[in-house]
Amino acid sequence: MDIDADEHPGDSHARLKTEMWDDTSMFPWILATSLLTQPEVRPNPNKAVPLAAVVTFRAGGPVTTEVVISDGKNQWKQRFTSDPAKGLPIVGMRAARKHTISLTVRDPAGRRVAAPEPLEFTTPPLPAGAGEMPPFRITVNDRSRKEPGFTMFSPRRARQGQPRFGAGYGMLLAIDDDGEVVWYFRTDSRISDLQRLRSGNIAFVTQDYRITEIDVLGNTVREYYASKRPEGAHPTAVPVETTTFHHEVDELPNGNLIALGSEVRELDNYFTSETDAGAPRKRQKVMGDEVVEFDRAGKVVWRWNAFDVLDPYRIGFETFSGYWDRRGFPGVVDWSHANGMMYDEKDDAILICFRYLAIVVKVDRNSKQVRWIAGDPKGHPSALQGKFLKMAGGAQWFYHQHAPMPTPRGTLLLFDNGNYRAVPFDKPMKLSDTWSRAAEYAIDEKSMTIRETWSSEPKTAESVVGTAMGDVDWMPKTGNVLVHYGALLPQSKLSRIDWDTMQQAATWTRIREYTHTRRPKLVWEVVIGDPEGKEAVTWVLFGGDRVPALLPGMTVR
Repeated sequence: MDIDADEHPGDSHARLKTEMWDDTSMFPWILATSLLTQPEVRPNPNKAVPLAAVVTFRAGGPVTTEVVISDGKNQWKQRFTSDPAKGLPIVGMRAARKHTISLTVRDPAGRRVAAPEPLEFTTPPLPAGAGEMPPFRITVNDRSRKEPGFTMFSPRRARQGQPRFGAGYGMLLAIDDDGEVVWYFRTDSRISDLQRLRSGNIAFVTQDYRITEIDVLGNTVREYYASKRPEGAHPTAVPVETTTFHHEVDELPNGNLIALGSEVRELDNYFTSETDAGAPRKRQKVMGDEVVEFDRAGKVVWRWNAFDVLDPYRIGFETFSGYWDRRGFPGVVDWSHANGMMYDEKDDAILICFRYLAIVVKVDRNSKQVRWIAGDPKGHPSALQGKFLKMAGGAQWFYHQHAPMPTPRGTLLLFDNGNYRAVPFDKPMKLSDTWSRAAEYAIDEKSMTIRETWSSEPKTAESVVGTAMGDVDWMPKTGNVLVHYGALLPQSKLSRIDWDTMQQAATWTRIREYTHTRRPKLVWEVVIGDPEGKEAVTWVLFGGDRVPALLPGMTVR
């Protein structure tokens, strides 16, 4: 019996080939294990992830299911030990393409049987229209030297004068070597960090101060919200005691989550300018950052607050830029602006990146003591000077940096935005003279020194300026370095842009993979948006990663 999707309008993207398996001479094991229904495929019920399907069938006992998917060009395999009656997620499919899905089932004794005919599934096209899907193109693709896997990132869109256009758009996107979309997720709030959990699920942070965990079909598994956020309580999420969730979330080996939060304090005699030290001071509401560790029930079990360690009167460039005003905290100035954090399992320590202060702080998780501070020490109190690493070799410090990452070599990688290349109240470098890059540093904790050992690119006529965001990741198989460039300014217009007007400039972005060699070789690049800034909709990205597979048990051939 053939069942065609035309007879079932709700399954418009599926054509089900479901031959009755009634030949007992061919399939005796099917009867022995009481296979009760024939396999079927249907579109993912969750419209947030449209390039996915669900295969279901019922078996009389535990089975392992191997699924081979092909679109005529690409082929991959997924292996499941879960109950097929609850649905097996099929992911990795390209848009607007017919796929065949072949199944083989094995019982605990190792007996195998294959479905007599493959299922068929046609994916929908990618969404059309300006601002629905970021435009991107592959410009370099050296497959022989590239880290295998899919590149997953969180694109952001903007349109001048329409803040909701960007804030209400959240996307996670995965592409293959050739730049074809293999998976995407849409939500209604802008996304910053994404974190692949050990379960295969994905956790991410949203504009409205939530942390959401989803499975590969986009279904919400758990959700948390900052209990003191201006939006108030969330009807289904778990409250966690902090003022905001922002920028970063990580998973600890014990299964807890660790995230960046914040606190508002009122401080007397506070600065009102980052360029004029003599400007009149006043009592100010000041936002500082904290790190909170909480269990899956939402209980905070560990907390570290920057107010308790660093000097809130050591400000940075953009402290008075209105960052928190735009995010629901009117009149609150932005002191430390933590934008990245990573747990270092080797040392049981946490690396915290403070963008405006232009420092990375390593905190011992057991004692909560600062192990060291990397960055320009100027302006920090004398009590902290002994914690600062000394730069060896004459290299420049990083400024307004993002994404500190310990490597297997024991070094520190980060994305050096290079903004200002100065601290208040020194005169900043001219914007067009700065540049952004990935940089690596060797740290000697005994001698308290730091030395630059590698950089993705020197300052040249082709250098880019990324004024916000950015990410860098060590690739475990090749030792390559993957760099997400955040928000880039049009290079042809850099001479006409300064630190006061950069917010009005159009943006674009790119992702690059470099070899970790003395002279880095570019092996892969995707350009996102218009580098000349001529389009009405502009694009940036917060960060991302290279994932070997979209879910555990997936093998790409």
